[in-house]
Amino acid sequence: MRFRSCILLLPILISMGALSAHGQTTSSNVYVFPLFVDGTQGATSFRSTLKITNTSSTNPMQCSFVQRNTSASFTGVDGDFYTADIFDGGFSPPALTIVTLSNFLPFEILRTSAATPLKSGYAKLTCPGTVQTQLQFSMFSANNKLSEATIAPAVQGNSFQFLVDVRDGTRLGFSLANDSNTGGQYELIARDQFNNIVDQNFDFLDQFSQVSKFVDEMLTLPASFVGSVEIAGIPGASSLAVGLQSTGTVFTTIQPLVRATPLPH
Repeated sequence: MRFRSCILLLPILISMGALSAHGQTTSSNVYVFPLFVDGTQGATSFRSTLKITNTSSTNPMQCSFVQRNTSASFTGVDGDFYTADIFDGGFSPPALTIVTLSNFLPFEILRTSAATPLKSGYAKLTCPGTVQTQLQFSMFSANNKLSEATIAPAVQGNSFQFLVDVRDGTRLGFSLANDSNTGGQYELIARDQFNNIVDQNFDFLDQFSQVSKFVDEMLTLPASFVGSVEIAGIPGASSLAVGLQSTGTVFTTIQPLVRATPLPH
C-alpha cells in the first residue's frame, strides 16, 4: 500500500455501510479486495485470512489469488502450505497463489503468518465458477488478537461515496485500488448535509497500485463535520474502494455507495 509507504497503514489500523448499488462483486467469478495486509512492525503484527467456499457445480475448481505489492504465503485449514510466487519483475509484480477446491476440500481458509516486515496492497481472486469469499485482517500484539475487520469483495466503479459523522471522534480512512495498467489522478470531495462542497483535493495513483489514507490527511473538515466524502476514481482505469472507519482503538470497514459516474461539481 502506498500510504506514504507502509508506515501510515499502521496508524489507520491501530486507531481505526451503505449498501453498494451494484451488488458485491466486480463480475461473477472475479473478486477484488482493495486492502490486503500482512507483516510485523514493532510489537504489532497484521495478518490476513482468506475464506473461500465453492458455490458452483464446477468440481474440482482451481482458483488463482493474486496479490499486488505483497507476496505473503498462507497456511490452509489442514495445515497445507501455499506459496505466493512472483513470475515477472517490473512495477508492482503479481504474486500468484493457486487454490484448488474439490469434494474433498469444498472450502478453504488461508491464513498469513506476519513473518515479514509490514506490507500492504490489494488482492484479486479469480475462479472458473462462483464462490462465496471474504477477506479478514487482524491486529495482534504477540499472539494476542486485539481487533479484526472483514472486507467483502469490492465493486468496480468511478465514484465511491461514504457518509461521514465525526462528532463522536470517528475518523474515516479509505483504501483505493487501481487494478489496471492506467495510472492517473483520483479526486476526494467532501460535501456537507446540504450537498455543498466543503473541500476537495487530488492525488496520483500508479497502475496496479493501491493507496490508503485518512480523509483528514487530504481534506480540511470542520470539527463537527457531518456529510459525505466521495472518491472520484481514475478516468479509464479499474477503480475499487473500501472505507476504514475508526473510533479510538476500534475499527471497522465501510462499504461505499458505488456509481458509474462521479457526482457533478
